Amino acid sequence: MSLLSDISIFCYNCCYCAIVLLDWLLRVALGRRFTPLTEDSLLRDLSLNDRRLLFSDSLTGRWWYQGFTQLLKCYREDATCWVDGRMGIERRLKEILNNRLAISRRLPNVDLTKCPIKEPIFIIGPARTGTTFLQSLLYQDPRNTSPLFYELMCPVEENTDAVNAGKDPRVLMSSFFLDAAYSRNLLFKNIHYVQSKSPHECFPLFDNMGIFKSHQRMIGNSGPYRDWVLARTKEEMVEAYRFHRLQLQLILLARNSASHDQHVILKDSMHGLYLDAILAVYPDAMFIHTYRNPCKSLASVCSVVQHHIFCAYDLKDIGRDVLDDPLFHAGNEILEFRKNHPDQEHRFVDIDYEHLVRAPLDTVRQIYDKFGIDLSEQAEAKMKEYIKENPQNKYGRHHYDLETYGLKEEEIFEKFRDYIEYFNIQC
Repeated sequence: MSLLSDISIFCYNCCYCAIVLLDWLLRVALGRRFTPLTEDSLLRDLSLNDRRLLFSDSLTGRWWYQGFTQLLKCYREDATCWVDGRMGIERRLKEILNNRLAISRRLPNVDLTKCPIKEPIFIIGPARTGTTFLQSLLYQDPRNTSPLFYELMCPVEENTDAVNAGKDPRVLMSSFFLDAAYSRNLLFKNIHYVQSKSPHECFPLFDNMGIFKSHQRMIGNSGPYRDWVLARTKEEMVEAYRFHRLQLQLILLARNSASHDQHVILKDSMHGLYLDAILAVYPDAMFIHTYRNPCKSLASVCSVVQHHIFCAYDLKDIGRDVLDDPLFHAGNEILEFRKNHPDQEHRFVDIDYEHLVRAPLDTVRQIYDKFGIDLSEQAEAKMKEYIKENPQNKYGRHHYDLETYGLKEEEIFEKFRDYIEYFNIQC
């Protein structure tokens, strides 16, 4: 990081400490919080016209706002939620409101038919099965592309002059907050290193639909919200994926390049839950299913959650919540879909995590052979360079184990027995 960045982060951390103190004084003296987390506090800066546009049906049905307010309520009512957790959710929810407004304002000025998104490739493996590495590896092929972190967090930047001048505010802002997070917890790099301009998973696009995979895991009382997410109907998820595609088209169109002619590589563990909805919106989609011993992948997910929590969240509760939440490990749901739709098997390629780590280029060839894609010499050279520059544990080894989170191998094997046997997963 540059000296200016270091100074900015230092000032940010100083301000944060002052806010922690102020929050404590407000709570003790007045029974209030520095960040109130109410609907009024989030909407108060919006004009009447903006509110009308926000709550119109121009993008999607109003059900998205149910999830938005449900998660807000969970944060507001968790007395143990730390100040940075409350500040983080307020900042993100305001970003979401602004995202929806920016998308609504941009749509009349673009022609989405210029970006049809043909044969997208979805990486749908459970979390912590090598999906991040695989997406970044495939991204090295110039004929592939992926949405980048800053684009996913904010699909539309309305300051087009700054973007055209190469000073996209989204890049600067996302880089600042990522650097601040890594400076405050050095273990984050070992666990899951994200850069502003690196490919990233799709969940931020679903934040804009009120479906939060990430933020719900940062507090311990989000059960009612998780129930709401899992109660979404197929029709609602089809609508969510239509909005997912719309956001993706806006991202690609804004690049002013031929990226809309490339294979788009998308990834998120939650995609495995909604294969029916994906195919309703992306009828020519292809799927890469990565798999790994679930005892190891679940322990790794629990560790990720532990290092991102914003409240007093017991480690054993983390284990139980992760085990019960298919948004992170939709293996059973993937298996059920494939058993019920044998005619769709041509869309799937199954990738063993251990083989991916051991022989990444062989894995790429396996994927390309399945989907009839030619691996060019240029793509292979760029992939070899990426592999060399990004060895496993580049920033340090990530240590985790099941016992820390109150989980036992026997119950995991029982929960995923059919999945493990069907894909011959070595445990």
